[in-house]
Amino acid sequence: MIRYGFIHTKEDIKFLVLFAMDLLPFPVTFETVVDLITWCDDGFGYFELSEAFYEMIPTGHIDESIENGAKLYAITDKGREHEEITCDAIAYPVMQRALTAVQRFNNQMQRKGLIETNVRKEESGDFIAELCLRDDAGILMRLELSAPTLSQARGLTRAYEKQADSIYQQMMTLLLGGSGEKHADV
Repeated sequence: MIRYGFIHTKEDIKFLVLFAMDLLPFPVTFETVVDLITWCDDGFGYFELSEAFYEMIPTGHIDESIENGAKLYAITDKGREHEEITCDAIAYPVMQRALTAVQRFNNQMQRKGLIETNVRKEESGDFIAELCLRDDAGILMRLELSAPTLSQARGLTRAYEKQADSIYQQMMTLLLGGSGEKHADV
């Protein structure tokens, strides 16, 4: 099968893996590496990536660890040194696609860390959707909504996870008098 793209050799794949992993702030699973890298170029596929990736563990370019039963991988100092030397060998369009993918992933992980949701069942039988939004300083908003069914409570948490920042902004606008109406002091 003819593959079109900039990356054709195992070394090229290794250079791309090291480039992408150097941008990650924490260890990730191999599946995450696959998701970030395979779409960057049509010159290689999953099996070529897998072979190149796992060859870098015994050479000391990538470190493997186990956390909560999951294998996680991170670039080592040796891998970083090698990446600094070889990053110029990656074709510019491929490098830009990898950079975009890693930045998108990092933003998603950062956002995921700032939004907390949980569902608990009350003694009455209702379900409570617990919704929380944080920033670096602490909690910005904590909200509890009652729902009659588990599926509705889960729906509330999913909707909140998608638009927590917008909900927070709208609540602040409404609570701080964004409607323009004058209210009497109570």
